Amino acid sequence: MLQYLIMRIVEEREAWIHTHFILDSFYVTEQERRQISISVEPELMQLGLQYGLTYNIAPSKHRAIIVLECIPFDSVKEVIKRLINDVIADFPVRLPEQRNVVTNITVTGPETKQADVSVQAPMR
Repeated sequence: MLQYLIMRIVEEREAWIHTHFILDSFYVTEQERRQISISVEPELMQLGLQYGLTYNIAPSKHRAIIVLECIPFDSVKEVIKRLINDVIADFPVRLPEQRNVVTNITVTGPETKQADVSVQAPMR
């Protein structure tokens, strides 16, 4: 049986005039984005918010971000966070692709019959 982690919000930040909900996944598919928007945006209107959601990736953290185009009061922000977590609870976590990088390759002549190859661990 194959097991996978479910997606969830791991951090939230306020950035200028936006609220960032940072996920524990590398990206959110287009279909998942539509599902989040369809489920959450009508609730935003019910809460009196005229602003929608956009999606981004935090390059330094390798995390997907759901961006709320405003900074609501803390009580409203908690409701929105719970709504998003409820929708993404069925989405699998996607990790960035791991790659091995070969560096420091030295080619020597036949007289030494020696080559030096080192492999660097994947960067996170």
